[in-house]
Amino acid sequence: MTSVPRPHGADAGEESLRQEVVQNPETIDYVILMDAAGRRSIRRAVDDQAEDIRVVTPPFLFYILYDNDIISRREFCEACGELLEREGWTGYNAVKAAWEGIPIDCSDILDDHLLP
Repeated sequence: MTSVPRPHGADAGEESLRQEVVQNPETIDYVILMDAAGRRSIRRAVDDQAEDIRVVTPPFLFYILYDNDIISRREFCEACGELLEREGWTGYNAVKAAWEGIPIDCSDILDDHLLP
């Protein structure tokens, strides 16, 4: 188990993730967070590392399940839609960010307000 100093302030969570990536890149495959500024900050830190670390939004976790044939396309789309709704990530920018890097078209399953 790795541990980094505990940062304080409004962006403490993102800062702790960034520190973890910088200090222990070999132990990390994915960094998952919804905050766009936090993802950009962590991606900058990742770009400086030799490791292959992906910085993605929470719905990407469902894509990993789909891509490994653990859930169906319908289950994937419905899970993403439910996550967006329950977390209140229904604004234009949030929805657009949520689907970043996910190459699945769910337009036949989800309402337009949940699609980029």
